[in-house]
Amino acid sequence: MTDTSFHWNGSHVSGSRACASVRYAGPTNSRGSRWLATIKRDSGTVWRGSATFEEGPITAALRAATRAGVEWQALTCLSLDADTYVVGF
Repeated sequence: MTDTSFHWNGSHVSGSRACASVRYAGPTNSRGSRWLATIKRDSGTVWRGSATFEEGPITAALRAATRAGVEWQALTCLSLDADTYVVGF
């Protein structure tokens, strides 16, 4: 059975939702461990947010959404690997 809820229409995936890519950044000499979130609308429009390790990747994604001027709620959180998550809105 083929899932038809998503499909490529030539410019974007129809049926997809906004999401943030969140990656873990280890400690540096001046900062502790943190999560860095990115929401990208196009090549010139990018919003970023960060959170401490303890606050977690969802908080970083919500902070990026706030910078974008939207009040989104995190609906999904998928792990791509041990250091990278996708938070869906």
